[in-house]
Amino acid sequence: MLDDGRGMNDAELESAMRLGDRSPLDVRDPSDLGRFGMGLKTASFSQCRRLTVASVSEGISTCCLRWDLDALALRPDEGWLLFEGAAEGSEGFLTPLSENKTGTLVLWETLDRIVTDGYTVDDFSDMIDNVEKRLAMIFHRLLEGDLPRLHLLLNGRSVAPWDPFMSGHAAKPWNSPVEKITTGSGVVEVECHVLPHRDRLNPAEHELAGGPDGWTTQQGFYVYRNERLLLAGGWLGLGQGKTWNREESHRLARIRLDIPNTADADWKIDIRKSTARPPVSIRPRLAKLAEDTREKARRVFAYRGSPVFGQGGVPVEQAWRAEHSRSGIRYRIDEKHPVVSAVLEGASSHDSVA
Repeated sequence: MLDDGRGMNDAELESAMRLGDRSPLDVRDPSDLGRFGMGLKTASFSQCRRLTVASVSEGISTCCLRWDLDALALRPDEGWLLFEGAAEGSEGFLTPLSENKTGTLVLWETLDRIVTDGYTVDDFSDMIDNVEKRLAMIFHRLLEGDLPRLHLLLNGRSVAPWDPFMSGHAAKPWNSPVEKITTGSGVVEVECHVLPHRDRLNPAEHELAGGPDGWTTQQGFYVYRNERLLLAGGWLGLGQGKTWNREESHRLARIRLDIPNTADADWKIDIRKSTARPPVSIRPRLAKLAEDTREKARRVFAYRGSPVFGQGGVPVEQAWRAEHSRSGIRYRIDEKHPVVSAVLEGASSHDSVA
């Protein structure tokens, strides 16, 4: 992986390579995406046995450090030694960095999880596709817009953002205003969304909007910190009486939730960013917002016509009715609907005059 950021000097690189270099309780810059100081190392060691990081910053020569688990295993009495430079024979992999004035290159070698016995080219291609989908989802807010703050290239191809809320889609039935909730660790922003019924989407739109894990799994809260997605879907342990599960009837409900980077402890954000639990003080309000969104989503899911919500979130009465039978569902114009009734009466009056 190669970036064109500001790069690091020797001291900064050594700090970045050290496991848990800073306490997660330290005050961070408001725009900082990190917290535990473990992401680079744990993500790398979950896939490879040799991690090399090289970096160059303005006016400073390139620095390079390496963790090598196999080399450490041969020298157990010497502790965790951080090696300088690339491994012998791997220097060529750092060449792309020399073309940048600033930036950082991360090199994985001795892959022991991705490449296994029986692994095929098709398996590897599927993995690349999955990585692209995850990047598109996690960083979508940084990738969006005419002037995105981040560009990601995978095998030379730009990663397009995946918006879980289908913002701006003409068939989208409802989304709420942004609500700001003040907590002891900062302001939390909440915006609720109900996505279109599948009958309002073409096949390509429906497949794309389902996300990497599919419609049912992707329902629920999307928790962001500094616009970087931490948690995609799920109901955060909330529920009325019992914890809500991901159910088919609520698959169209998605809620954007932004927390400040001072709130990790209060929200029980773990090192893997795989769980989050709202503070007790705001759980009732989040549960109420989620309950309302789930109900609106259920109504849209249940009716092919996708009920439209008017002012105050009140559903607009539909001009057709569903008739269920053994052979399926048939939809008929509801002659008792006020608008339909008025049209019929007007037509009747016109015929009488004629």
